[in-house]
Amino acid sequence: MKVTSTKRRKGPARVRFEDPLDVRVMAIDGTWCRDCQLIDVSETMAQIRLTGPAVNDTDFFLLITRFGDPVFRMCTIRWIDGTLMEVSFCRNVGARPLAELNTPFICKVCERETASAATASIT
Repeated sequence: MKVTSTKRRKGPARVRFEDPLDVRVMAIDGTWCRDCQLIDVSETMAQIRLTGPAVNDTDFFLLITRFGDPVFRMCTIRWIDGTLMEVSFCRNVGARPLAELNTPFICKVCERETASAATASIT
């Protein structure tokens, strides 16, 4: 996997993935989840390519890992252009002690373990 850093005049530095990472987006309440690809990411935002139907909610979780300790960020959509979407990360949401993340959570749509019960209750 090749990662490049892109510099911009304003805002934090972004990291662009030559081969996009396979990630998921999941509803806050866990009622749906969709596969997608992470194109680039910074401290405050990311660009995602949707591989399925468009996301109807404006707020959702970006699940970056599929195994091990969950890595996720709560996101708000900034813009959508076809299958490409830019999201901004909500501050102080998603950072929870591992002790709170020990209960598996099954996505109601894809029936796969995606995060934990603690993450689904964050609003």
